[in-house]
Amino acid sequence: MKHWVKMGASLVGAALLVTGVAATAQTPASGAAGSAYAPTVDDWVGVNAAVDNYSLGLDLHDMARFDKAFWPEAKIIAQPEPGLSFAMPYRMAAEGPKGPPPGGIPGGPPPGGPPPGAAPGGPPPGAPSGPPPGGNAIGSNIAPWHLSLSHHFEFQSATHATHYGLFISVYPDLKTKVTTVGLPGHYEDILEKRKGEWRILERKTVIGAK
Repeated sequence: MKHWVKMGASLVGAALLVTGVAATAQTPASGAAGSAYAPTVDDWVGVNAAVDNYSLGLDLHDMARFDKAFWPEAKIIAQPEPGLSFAMPYRMAAEGPKGPPPGGIPGGPPPGGPPPGAAPGGPPPGAPSGPPPGGNAIGSNIAPWHLSLSHHFEFQSATHATHYGLFISVYPDLKTKVTTVGLPGHYEDILEKRKGEWRILERKTVIGAK
């Protein structure tokens, strides 16, 4: 009798497991609240790759990789402090602007990129090494370490997505063994998919709170 009871319980459990799997397979994953589009694994890999190419392109001074983060017409909107913002072609985040925008750049250029005039591939032959004095956001010549803290993606369609990511920059002084922590901020990105590839179309860099 016990044998038949155990066999019956096993059959019921197996039936429930199969039913649960079938129900899960029929329920599509939503890319965002209110969005009917269910992103694929390739979509998730693609948007993360675009964001990673930005950070790694800067950190490794790899302009080819940095370019793969953005579409050619992409722009960056920098908000160095509440109430002040300016737009620039995305490459200015790596190459540095030719001149400050109207009103100047309080606190220096957007975090994560070299200061004005510092090309990502390094200085030209014979030029002094390192960024110019006072070029970074804390008024020194220390190159920052850019720390990405989180990433949140939402998919509006098969070709349109947004990204919200927190970051903070730190400035390690290897001579004094003192590290200065810069102001935290966040990115607000618009990503677009073209011919199977995701890249950033617009990036807003916001320092501090909104």
